[in-house]
Amino acid sequence: MNNNMHILEKYIPIADMIVDNFGTQCETVIHDFSNINASVVYIKGNVTGRKLGAPITNVILKKLRQNKENLSDVTGFKTRTKDGKVIKTSISFIRNDLDKIIGCIGINFNISAFQDINKIISEFTGTDDLYDNEPQLEIYENNLQDIFTTMVDMTLESVGTPIIKMNRDEKRLVVQKLDNKGVFLMQGSIDKISDILSVSKQTIYNYLE
Repeated sequence: MNNNMHILEKYIPIADMIVDNFGTQCETVIHDFSNINASVVYIKGNVTGRKLGAPITNVILKKLRQNKENLSDVTGFKTRTKDGKVIKTSISFIRNDLDKIIGCIGINFNISAFQDINKIISEFTGTDDLYDNEPQLEIYENNLQDIFTTMVDMTLESVGTPIIKMNRDEKRLVVQKLDNKGVFLMQGSIDKISDILSVSKQTIYNYLE
């Protein structure tokens, strides 16, 4: 057991209480950031289908990439799973005695059914479309490779040019987008991206600079 766990375990009763209060559409997750490959050290409920040892999500990874030591809690934002569930999510970052972020506790609540009901009511009453603001995709997987693959595929799709036809600027744009998403926080990502783009590792480093 690492030192972080002594702190993270204190949040388990809170995680249990939240799910017990809100029921089967609610899930709480505790992440340990010392190992993003298997960051889920506690999970209560089953909304996203993850198990103990599941990796960090792309949304949290992006937050860590932005500014790890000055992160603020984020509450009540919407994400979407690959199978179409709309999730209302809150994340509270956990710090140690030195004020260093070591993990987080997340609350995921499946609001898909509520949105379906709201859509019916909206259509019946003639109010504005409730789906104007499309929630961002959050990738919930039980291994980091699937998260990596999905993030890379989404980035390549956003650029729109087949890899074999990409010029230098387009490849640099792919690297920039992946860096902004926190992909290069994953171990071995430099090697994988250089293979995918058919460039050297040094070229990737140059793009990142």
